[in-house]
Amino acid sequence: MRIELINTGTEILQGQKTNTHLAFLAHELFLLGEKLTLQIAARDSKDLVEIIREAFYRSQLTIVTGGLGPTSDDMTREAVAEALRMPLIFHPQLFQKVKSFYDGAGIAAPSWAIQKQSLFLEGSLILENDHGSAAGSIIEKEGRLLIMLPGPPRELEPMWKNHVVPWWKSRFELRKPFTTICKIVGLAESVIQQRVESKLKSLGVEEIGYCESPGEVALRLLFKDKEILTKARDLMTETFGSDLYALEDKSLEEVVIEKATSKKVKIATAESCTGGLISSRLTDVPGSSATFIYGWVTYSNEAKITQLKVDKSLISSVGAVSKEVAEAMASGALEISGADLSLAVTGIAGPQGGSPEKPVGLVWVAIQRKGSKPIAYERFFPSDRLTFKRLVSQFGIDLLRRMITGKDLPKC
Repeated sequence: MRIELINTGTEILQGQKTNTHLAFLAHELFLLGEKLTLQIAARDSKDLVEIIREAFYRSQLTIVTGGLGPTSDDMTREAVAEALRMPLIFHPQLFQKVKSFYDGAGIAAPSWAIQKQSLFLEGSLILENDHGSAAGSIIEKEGRLLIMLPGPPRELEPMWKNHVVPWWKSRFELRKPFTTICKIVGLAESVIQQRVESKLKSLGVEEIGYCESPGEVALRLLFKDKEILTKARDLMTETFGSDLYALEDKSLEEVVIEKATSKKVKIATAESCTGGLISSRLTDVPGSSATFIYGWVTYSNEAKITQLKVDKSLISSVGAVSKEVAEAMASGALEISGADLSLAVTGIAGPQGGSPEKPVGLVWVAIQRKGSKPIAYERFFPSDRLTFKRLVSQFGIDLLRRMITGKDLPKC
């Protein structure tokens, strides 16, 4: 089925609001066994008529969001009526429901506003709005379908789940696909493709999607036969080994907390250049208190000295961004916290502060297990400040994963 989505709203195209409808509806359609073909964002203008007409006559289903309110810039129902050359019909029962909503909210809405929201195309299936005043509708013409949904996500999402999905299931045979997500760290998506794509396709994987983010790639595999799942997972494990951290949609920090909790490993962190991002990511995971016990942000040299017992003369001789200081931070965190495993980072996020010897993007990451010496890694992530912090945190959290699970550690 060819499905097109039109998100209306001048505020979207002006960057004043984020379009969350695309992600929500694309995922919901996927759960129903369908895929979105095309998405368009359109201004609240007369151009909307032609945009809707073209989408409707080249698709089996068109979904239009937004523009169902009472004001002059809410143009969707009128645009749909003109595009499909169908009359708008007044619905008295809907008028009473809209009026009751406004009365209940203590809003003295004018009669013309309520009447506007009570107009829908002739023959429409009205979709009730349990969280707002703007009803939705489903229209069928010449074997093609159009769904109108309100703009606010708090109204659109329950309307879709409570009204559209039951209608869909009663009308169409579900063709739910099988899918899995594989998470890989430290490799570029092009390298991953070169290593594994042809082999996955030979197994019968129909669709392969690559989504790269700082420090990792998520591989989305789509197939019709469930038996392919085990074969695909075995292939990914064999091909990528310890660089593969999940065969499901889990974050790196979720895996670390899960593994550390099961093995009763207590973790402490000491951060400088990441400013607490590592501890923030770890503590974003529910249940992290079972394993994460200490987290320092020692941004200044003084903090490193007073909080982590880093020798002042060491910083003076080799500098805060160095192998020796990273190791001393890890050792101090381990000793003071009583943790089983510590992680420390110190680097130069930029854009200022670098030198020819220690350029912006340089970082030292040290990890230490109780009873062992610290292991330090020098890495270079030349990028903007936020991406640098994300890459450092990703590398550090992955070190925790490898140390906890006994996976191969990267080369120093």
